[in-house]
Amino acid sequence: MFLNIVIFLLLFATALSSILIIKGKTNWERLIGFNLIATKINMAIIVFALISNRTYYLDIALIYVILSYIGIAVLTDFIVDRRRRESK
Repeated sequence: MFLNIVIFLLLFATALSSILIIKGKTNWERLIGFNLIATKINMAIIVFALISNRTYYLDIALIYVILSYIGIAVLTDFIVDRRRRESK
């Protein structure tokens, strides 16, 4: 029961973090919102793995973390490169 409440709170916090993506004034704020959502979804997957007692969900969570990290790195590189081009 407690872990179900935790999942609900994580999904609610994810919805609140999506407001940062929508109303973010800079690309960096949107990137932070994306990172917040990815982290909270990953935490929900881990809690669900604990509830259901299925360890392969932990593998899925690990893959999701790796893909999220790569996505953040690529988006950061894109934003920095675009800013360098605009300043020249």
